[in-house]
Amino acid sequence: MATLSSVGLLALCVALLGCEMLQPNAPTKHTQTSYIPVEYRKFVSGVFVDDLKNKYVRVECAFSSTMSGTLPGGYSPSRYMAFDAMAFGAGLEAPETLTVVVPKDLADIVFTLTHADRLRIGGRAVVVTVSTVGGRIFRQLILEATSIEKIQ
Repeated sequence: MATLSSVGLLALCVALLGCEMLQPNAPTKHTQTSYIPVEYRKFVSGVFVDDLKNKYVRVECAFSSTMSGTLPGGYSPSRYMAFDAMAFGAGLEAPETLTVVVPKDLADIVFTLTHADRLRIGGRAVVVTVSTVGGRIFRQLILEATSIEKIQ
């Protein structure tokens, strides 16, 4: 019976773990228990991108619409979907919308939402680079949801 040497076993583990690490957008079990509350307009302002990136935040907002087309930041459509959120109670004068990326195993709630439903979303603030048709390039935050709660 063949046995693996320590070096062979280590090489096998590194190879297997290395393959897993090549999938940065694979849904993972969320272990975050506390979120930083962030006011919606602060989150979408673009001023706090560096302060909030990769932090777990909680934002209260309203459902705007489901998105179609390409997901931001290279998220895989086989694993994620996205929707737009807006400031609660916002009308036509609403500031920027917020893109919320949702792992498909959490997406069932999205299909029950209607325009202006109030939400409390917890998740990780992710920086994406956006370029406009006019050639302007800027960084903004999107929210990778780990929890979505409909509130009254």
